[in-house]
Amino acid sequence: MLQSTPIPPHELHTSSITTRNIQSFPNHKAPKQIYPDGIKTSGQHAPIYSLLRPYSDFPQEITGRTVWRAEDFRSTPERWTHVFTDSENAEIGAAADAFLASGTPLTGISQSNFHLPTFGPFLASLRDDLLNGKGFILFKNLPVTEWGTRKAAVAYMGLGTHLGYFVSQNGRGHVLGHVKDVGDDPAQIDKVRIYRTNARQFFHADDCDIVGLLCVAKALEGGESDIVSVHHVWNTIQKEHPDVARTLTEPIWYFDRKGEVSSGQEEWIRTSVFYLETGPDPRVYCK
Repeated sequence: MLQSTPIPPHELHTSSITTRNIQSFPNHKAPKQIYPDGIKTSGQHAPIYSLLRPYSDFPQEITGRTVWRAEDFRSTPERWTHVFTDSENAEIGAAADAFLASGTPLTGISQSNFHLPTFGPFLASLRDDLLNGKGFILFKNLPVTEWGTRKAAVAYMGLGTHLGYFVSQNGRGHVLGHVKDVGDDPAQIDKVRIYRTNARQFFHADDCDIVGLLCVAKALEGGESDIVSVHHVWNTIQKEHPDVARTLTEPIWYFDRKGEVSSGQEEWIRTSVFYLETGPDPRVYCK
């Protein structure tokens, strides 16, 4: 379990951990009219190589709530499913209505202007389970059709503010995007993000701590999500192929930025696949 809060990337330039001449990110002063309560993204950047930990610092085996197999949960959906009650939907809906009435841009949504006095404590405990436990939950019965797209989006983003702070997910700066086939060619792997096509997405890890998906229209077919405990994956690799585990912790892997770069930036990132958080008692993360 994490003993201290990791340092957000956009705050590294003010942290005591950056005594090695690490410069601030170019966008550390995001315009307040876009992000009223502060910066929400640091973009895609190569790691700070001096902060990457060697393989010898990684655990031989991870234990605890984050390690699980599919059979641990397959027959007990009540352990990972929450059905919104009418009273919970009423509270969430009222918070969304109040936010919409305030005229605040969606990028300005936060816990302070999306009040959930009754449901908020549940989300606080859920946050711990997402970060330090099994790491997933399925919500059901959010009335997205009744509320309409805009109110549903506000409700979705508002719930998220009780779990963390949101960051952009692409070069367009979207903090709320659509997983939708817009006709892009999935074969153009150097410039096309797969979630904008009808191609299947395989196992991957997004560059954030928590990812949420809201279904606004059920597909006629497909759309199923597969998840896995990355800590169980790490344990398996360590046990069966420790040489591979070592290689995956080395910053020798190149990731295409899909053309989402500014002028003068490299079109790739060189980093490791497995890495350790900064700070004491760091967890193993996967890119």
